[in-house]
Amino acid sequence: MSNIFKLKLTALGHPNPESFNFNDEKEYRSVVLWLEDQKIRHYKIEEREGLRLIDSEKWISAYNTYQTDLVSPVINGTLNEQLNWLLSYAVRLEFADNITKYKDVKVDQPKQVVPNVVSSNPLDNLNFDSPGFKTGVDRICTLVGVGPHADPKFRLAAVNKILKTAPHPDQPKSDGINVQQPVDVLKLLFIQDLRELQTKINEALVSVQTVTADPRTDTKLGKVGR
Repeated sequence: MSNIFKLKLTALGHPNPESFNFNDEKEYRSVVLWLEDQKIRHYKIEEREGLRLIDSEKWISAYNTYQTDLVSPVINGTLNEQLNWLLSYAVRLEFADNITKYKDVKVDQPKQVVPNVVSSNPLDNLNFDSPGFKTGVDRICTLVGVGPHADPKFRLAAVNKILKTAPHPDQPKSDGINVQQPVDVLKLLFIQDLRELQTKINEALVSVQTVTADPRTDTKLGKVGR
């Protein structure tokens, strides 16, 4: 709660928000008086005398009357709740008095440090629209008898289905067709699935590293933030 008090007092321009001790009775009363004098101004100056008696037992009675006059929703709450409401009320009044000043204020969002994941996997650099890839797909489709289609990945999916049912299709006899290694076929056949898997792995790594790279993360306490 003390941090909330300091933040609101800072926003209101209090001279000593960092040193304010809400557990100190005299400081508490002084802040209530400062809020009425400088920000809330519900009473006329001469009507604030009761709140100025911060060293007197009469201050409590004046403070209770003050809360009643303000129609405080936490008049029966704790002192912390009462002060927190007074501070929030003062902030709202401050904003209303300076609405043209604050309406265009932009809050700078903290920049997230996103680690740059550099992959050494050659699949990440593969262009599925490149002429080389299309040529390789054409070679495989000729071997298994798959007809033409505008999307080479669609043809590769058809090859995949065929090889699942007939993993060793007969190779047409043609001098123009020469498959150097069966590995070439396997690479082109499963390259799309491997790429999708690698992408998901990279995304998971980025998510994990983003959390661990956040300076607000306290891994010893097992929580994020304050």
